[in-house]
Amino acid sequence: MKKSPLANTGFAGFIGTQFLGAFNDNIFKMLVICAAAAVLTPEAKRDYIPLASALFILPYLLFSAFAGYLADRFSKRSVMIATKAAEIIIMATGLILFHFNAIYTLLAVLFCMGAQSAFFSPAKYGFLPETLPPENLSSGNGATQLFTFLAIILGGWAGSQLADTYKASFQTAALFPVAIAVLGFAVSFLITRTKPGSPNAKPTFDPVSPHVRTFAEMRQNKALLFCLLGNTYFWFLGALFQANIPFIVQDDLKQGDQMIGYLQGAVALGIGIGSAAAGFLSRGKIAFHFVLPAGLLLAICALAFGLTSSHVIPVLAITAALGVTGGFYQLPLSTGIQQYSPEDKRGAYLAAGNALDCISMLLASALHWLLLKPLKLSPGAVIVVLGVITLGVVAALKAFMPRDLKSVKTAD
Repeated sequence: MKKSPLANTGFAGFIGTQFLGAFNDNIFKMLVICAAAAVLTPEAKRDYIPLASALFILPYLLFSAFAGYLADRFSKRSVMIATKAAEIIIMATGLILFHFNAIYTLLAVLFCMGAQSAFFSPAKYGFLPETLPPENLSSGNGATQLFTFLAIILGGWAGSQLADTYKASFQTAALFPVAIAVLGFAVSFLITRTKPGSPNAKPTFDPVSPHVRTFAEMRQNKALLFCLLGNTYFWFLGALFQANIPFIVQDDLKQGDQMIGYLQGAVALGIGIGSAAAGFLSRGKIAFHFVLPAGLLLAICALAFGLTSSHVIPVLAITAALGVTGGFYQLPLSTGIQQYSPEDKRGAYLAAGNALDCISMLLASALHWLLLKPLKLSPGAVIVVLGVITLGVVAALKAFMPRDLKSVKTAD
């Protein structure tokens, strides 16, 4: 029996590298949030958490064009290894700042973490279609999403546990991200070797113009544009929901920091399971017929969440359901972007998608601040608003969805 490409050492090395990176990101972000919560006033926290989210996302907009060039110009494996080396330096800097309790300076480390992820992302997503045959692309994406969101679960949980255990000494807790970064760097050398990049790729330090040109090219392919727009809303929804979780826990549920980890774990596990299930049920195809029903269920779950936000058990259950439906919604869209992007420009196309995702997440941070501060909505009401927005987005996607995309589901 022929061995699946998903079972080889190179793919396992890729999954391990991605897992450890996502795991470490979430440990560190949780430590920063908990450290800030320990010293800032409730009013200051309402400014700090949205600002932290925005600073982590901003590098995707600033650096994604150059990151796309690197992913096209050089071996994607080499780019991933280099970013893992940078992660060690960033985590070590964070350790030093925790030692001095420099809460606001730690925001600069979050920015650098976002930059490292921005450079890793086009290489990561470009690696899959470059090393997997088309019939394995959906299942490969499903496996990647599953382990990524498992890492998010465990990272959120581990971060909250470390914050609780070392609440009098956050610099001790910050030793763990440094050690994990070193391990991730070592594992990255197991990643399947990829071919050298295109020597014709041109470097650019302009964060805007290359994306504008790429989006103009993308508009010629309506199926690709549909995937791009649908996928970017997923990140808008996710960014706003995740940023709102600490406020749900504190204001509506009246729980401690550990509940933040539980809710983040519930949604992450749901997305991982939903993505893996969608990849399995796709059976070698890109199942675009999952997108609209899953989007509708996302809206219903968000509305239900907002209306039950003061009750722990319903909130945990609905959060998990949000994750599962999110996995079914997003997996065909992200796979479609990979499949429809031209091979010689895949890094640039994926980087442009990252930039659009960045803009949507920054808008989510801005909307979150607007709803919480000037409009003074409760955290539960914020999720109700998100549900209403999702209903409108699903209706727009239904109108925009190419007719042939509804029936052509193969990854050919």
